[in-house]
Amino acid sequence: MDENKKIQITIDDENYETFSTPAFDRKKKWEMPDDNIIKSIIPGTIIDVMVKQGQTVKEGDIMLVIEAMKMNNRLAFTKDGVVDKIFVKPGDIVAKGKELLSLK
Repeated sequence: MDENKKIQITIDDENYETFSTPAFDRKKKWEMPDDNIIKSIIPGTIIDVMVKQGQTVKEGDIMLVIEAMKMNNRLAFTKDGVVDKIFVKPGDIVAKGKELLSLK
């Protein structure tokens, strides 16, 4: 085995050594999510964007409407903030995990 692919794991103060597989090496590494970037939790089509860049928003305000499976879903803010950037517009088709907007 390639020595560069050796992995050391510690579980309950016990050390283990193993080797990674090609599938493990290709896997996207986990990153701490940025709670100021709001991503789509469902795939769908953007119907309406209810906010503008620079707008102050409060928790519970509606940010946009996304159509998924013939239902219009109103997405609300989960915290207060100021809209920094809007990455989508009405008519855009978005996948799950797509960045919708960011807050300052």
